Amino acid sequence: MSNIAGEEKIINKERAIQFLSNYENLLKCTPGISKINNKEFSASVKVGPLNVEVQGTIVEHKVENNKVFDKIEVKGPGIIVTISTVVIVEDHKLSWEAEYELSGSLAKALESTITKQAKELTKQIISCSVSAINSSNNS
Repeated sequence: MSNIAGEEKIINKERAIQFLSNYENLLKCTPGISKINNKEFSASVKVGPLNVEVQGTIVEHKVENNKVFDKIEVKGPGIIVTISTVVIVEDHKLSWEAEYELSGSLAKALESTITKQAKELTKQIISCSVSAINSSNNS
């Protein structure tokens, strides 16, 4: 299991909670997604030198006050990656933490590559979300 955490500045707490409350915004901020069907998606991800087609599912999406919990399971050839995130929305910042769990026949062999990719993907999703929250004109 591997973890990553960080903080990002935001302009508006209510706007952030509104944006993060909709799991579709999470999917729209995920690079490589080619198809979305409710809480399931298809994506093309880079694993080392290869592009791999994967299938994903949002297993859990829950909002409790100023905390947003997400659990995503991504299945590819020989590997399953489960990403659990918690985002805490404060007045002018987001505090977030993500935890990755790998399983499947290729999990051990690809652990460092997949973990690195999952961390980069998480940073891209957070960056996209913060950009959308801070540039939104919705009140």
